[in-house]
Amino acid sequence: MKKFELYEQYLKQNEGIAKARKAYDDKVKAAEQALADAKAKLDEVVHVEITTGAQKTKDKAAARKAVEEAEKDLAQTKQEREAAYKYFSGAGGSITRPQVVQAYLNEYVPSVKAEHLPVIQERMKQGIDLILSAFYDFQQLKREYKDISREVKEIDRAAVRYGEQKVSYAIPNPFGRVVDSGINIPELVSQLDKIANGAQLPDSATYYKQPLKEEN
Repeated sequence: MKKFELYEQYLKQNEGIAKARKAYDDKVKAAEQALADAKAKLDEVVHVEITTGAQKTKDKAAARKAVEEAEKDLAQTKQEREAAYKYFSGAGGSITRPQVVQAYLNEYVPSVKAEHLPVIQERMKQGIDLILSAFYDFQQLKREYKDISREVKEIDRAAVRYGEQKVSYAIPNPFGRVVDSGINIPELVSQLDKIANGAQLPDSATYYKQPLKEEN
């Protein structure tokens, strides 16, 4: 498969952005944990004061100040993360999603089609021409032998009518069965459908990577 350069650069860019975003997420988590710890410490001081009757005014003031500081730190950290996310979604992500989409549609798809389709189309046309030519010749033979098979059929009926033979035989046109031409159209359609859905070539098929060369 042809490498899609801009897509590879986009993925590499996003790896860096993901790492940077994780760093900001980790800072927010640490600030949230620090606030939870500060609140737990304040609750602990209040609990001791209630259960023991000891005055913990200074300890409570210090614990409350720690909670306030932790709340400020958390708010600041969240603001920094929001600003970073906004940056990464804009200027920080120099390769944008729309750029990748447009490059795929207008550059990548035309280039890979130009690289692979000419040979595919040549082989396809050659295969179709071969099938149509062979089928045309087969039908020509069917028409060519139509009269003789019909005449023999009349003779067969006359032989029965005059008592020269007991039964009438099925008198075929030698080329009356399409399957005898080597093509089974329903089976071919089924095989094409299976291949389109990911199946391998049938064992009976011969794979040709390049167009067949015409003999001189």
